[in-house]
Amino acid sequence: MTGNKLKETNSTGKQNNVLNIKWNALDAVISLIFLAVVLVGIYFGMKKLFEVLDGEQFFNSSNIGNVSFTVLYGIQIVLMLGVVWFFAMFRRKASFRDLGLRYYSIARTIWYSFLSLLAIFFVSFLYVYIMNSLFGIEAPASKIEILVGNRSISSNILFVVVAVIAPFSEEVFFRGFLYSAFKKSWGVNVALLLSSFLFAIVHLELYSFIPLMIIGWLFAYLFEKTRSLMPVIFLHGAYNLILILFLLGELEIVKMY
Repeated sequence: MTGNKLKETNSTGKQNNVLNIKWNALDAVISLIFLAVVLVGIYFGMKKLFEVLDGEQFFNSSNIGNVSFTVLYGIQIVLMLGVVWFFAMFRRKASFRDLGLRYYSIARTIWYSFLSLLAIFFVSFLYVYIMNSLFGIEAPASKIEILVGNRSISSNILFVVVAVIAPFSEEVFFRGFLYSAFKKSWGVNVALLLSSFLFAIVHLELYSFIPLMIIGWLFAYLFEKTRSLMPVIFLHGAYNLILILFLLGELEIVKMY
């Protein structure tokens, strides 16, 4: 009798450690198509509107300001989280827990993040070294480097968006929603590859595509192992925060000289 109870307890524990995914790859694909169409339409629509109204060039990374940055990024976040809510929570009656939004050990989160950050920075530096030394390709300035360098956006806004809002929304969408859907329909390996591929694509950084894909794979792998988005959100936020602090510090050093 005791043995049976122990087996039942272990079985229940294993079931509790597996996310109950109610949506599938078709939901994910439809949401991706919807986002692509809407975001492209918004971009070209606003670009045309600017040209008609005052003949000025549509703002980009070099001339965007606090208001325009907040509005544009806000639209993107609302759309991303909106499709997650519609397809997962409204249509499939899923919960926050199903998306991976549940507690995970703080100590393990910090430890895993530390190890992952070491791996990420090692891969990034190795990639830059190989591209430069073997192929003679210098690393171009990324969008975030341009934003920081122009000082056109408040540092406080950058910190909040890049280190808090972006990690949360991107992890809910790419890992909690997309990865889980792909895993349910096509298995772990395909889900790891496809979700990290899409993660790299949407950042629109051709030079950094491979490092971004590796980072996306690492985020998805950590989510797969912990069954929680909390360590992944923390890791993502810590990485972005370190990047912002480094760029701001580099900018101050340049200004001093």
